[in-house]
Amino acid sequence: MHTFSDEPILVKPTSRSTWKRRLGIALALFITGAVLYIPLEKARMEELAHEAKRGAHQGALYDLSVDGVPSTLELSWLKGRFAPVLDPAPAEGVTLRLQSSPGSETLRWNPEAKCFGPASFAVDPYSHYKLRLRLEKDGRTLWRDTLWVLGVHDAHDH
Repeated sequence: MHTFSDEPILVKPTSRSTWKRRLGIALALFITGAVLYIPLEKARMEELAHEAKRGAHQGALYDLSVDGVPSTLELSWLKGRFAPVLDPAPAEGVTLRLQSSPGSETLRWNPEAKCFGPASFAVDPYSHYKLRLRLEKDGRTLWRDTLWVLGVHDAHDH
């Protein structure tokens, strides 16, 4: 004889989204994003380099105000080294402190070359560098910002 019970047997359903599955999805999305970021960022930087206003030394030009004086900063290089140009020339004693991935240092105005520096470390003029810059005089900050040194745009694509 068979025995039956009126009480149902409750079976706990298995979860379709376990923490391992969620972690795998998040990891796959992260890797996909990282893989896509590299070419998209390179294309964006090349477009910025192409569209940038250029100065006499082929560096990107930025308008700024140094201690109330409208000026133009050209983020350029001299013989493969950072050598930013400020127009009009800064007052005596003004230094430019720069920090970037290639290195950090404080540059003094070079009246012969009409630029700050050049820096002691070499850079590739076709690459793009993010710089933290600060103009100082006697320990007082006259101006500071984070700007891109946009390398020479490679025109053979056109």
